[in-house]
Amino acid sequence: MTANQFAEKTYLKFSKIEGNQHIATEYALKCALRLICDFRLNNVLEVGIGIGCIADAVLTYSPQIHYTATEANDYCLNAVKKNVTQIESVKLYSDLNQIPENTFFDFIIIDGSDDALAQVKRMCGPKTIVFIEGGRALQVAFLKELFPKALHAEMVCDYKNPDCGPFSPQVWCGGGQLIFPYPDFKMKCYFFKEKLATYLKRKKRKWYS
Repeated sequence: MTANQFAEKTYLKFSKIEGNQHIATEYALKCALRLICDFRLNNVLEVGIGIGCIADAVLTYSPQIHYTATEANDYCLNAVKKNVTQIESVKLYSDLNQIPENTFFDFIIIDGSDDALAQVKRMCGPKTIVFIEGGRALQVAFLKELFPKALHAEMVCDYKNPDCGPFSPQVWCGGGQLIFPYPDFKMKCYFFKEKLATYLKRKKRKWYS
């Protein structure tokens, strides 16, 4: 099964679960899995695991990944234990302040709010990649201020939400925001590729609107 097929299967699964109005979009799941594959990412932090949609997709597709997450909401904490097949592999903390010093991640997924978001800076190494699910303009602006040399590209979709999910099939499927805090040559090339892809997809969306 391909990464995209895993994303589609996970989205279908979580579309039938209580609380599905807060899950990641299908395309956001595809973006996260694509980044994991393209950069061979192994150590993941998810800020705001919610009911577990992204975590389940990632750990089902790559069960060898080391997964850490934060979540403070009691409802989500109870739900995620039922929804994520490999939940025993997840290190859960209530917020970023609780994650021990000298802990570094090569992939940070932001899928919720955290008053201690500035803590991600100490958790980033030279190869770290950040993916923000959805728009979250304030978080994007905050991270770009936190990492002045960062490169940021939108990851947008050129198809509308699937009929099976909680989001309107009349609306373009949402993606996310890709941030390279310390971009190297490969990251810069990837950035330009995503910028071009976004430009072309927006042209397509405008044409079909």
